[in-house]
Amino acid sequence: MSEDAYVRAYIPTCETYGWTGGPVFSTRIVTRQNGRENRNADWAQPQHEFALPFQGLTQDQYVPIKRMHLNRRGAWGVFLYRDRLDSEADQEVFAIAEAGQDTFQLLKNSTINGVGYQRLVRALYRPDPADPGQALDSDIVIRVDGAPTTAFTLDRDTGEVVFDAQMTGGELLDWSGVFSIWVRFVSDKLPFTIVNRGSATFYVEGSIDLLEMAPPVQIESSSS
Repeated sequence: MSEDAYVRAYIPTCETYGWTGGPVFSTRIVTRQNGRENRNADWAQPQHEFALPFQGLTQDQYVPIKRMHLNRRGAWGVFLYRDRLDSEADQEVFAIAEAGQDTFQLLKNSTINGVGYQRLVRALYRPDPADPGQALDSDIVIRVDGAPTTAFTLDRDTGEVVFDAQMTGGELLDWSGVFSIWVRFVSDKLPFTIVNRGSATFYVEGSIDLLEMAPPVQIESSSS
């Protein structure tokens, strides 16, 4: 897939209440004659889905949604979305280093009764408050044994961290910051409805569905 399949940009128009979203897994289940199940988890990582309703939009508010859909060619292209319910990490442990290790993946943990699960975190960007359609680099804090460090290189598209020096072994690594998700439109169609007319604008309503995508393998950085 070409480099322009991914853009570091958001839909700036805010969705309304009625938003739904969350992780989806794929599990194959076979029920045996004794009633027990054989379950196979096909995916190691979830794929988040989101349904975004928009109500009472002016034509000016609708335009950025249509612009993104046109630019991404419907379901073809990928862009950024910030999950309304899960977009931050606070001193999240992402590794206990092994001797000689220097490369790590940022993640978030879900641990219950000693059983852990690690969700990989990508897209370390946030919307620009002054221009919500534009992406800014998130302020990421990485600590080694509780001490903040800047001696690393961060791939913001994939969430991979490469430290300047190899670890001696046993270091506890954690991170804090805001992140987003790579998504695409589920549908090639963008049906919105005119529901009213004001003195200078139509008012429209509709919804879009988004599906989480894997990060780009490599695209040119837009930041200096």
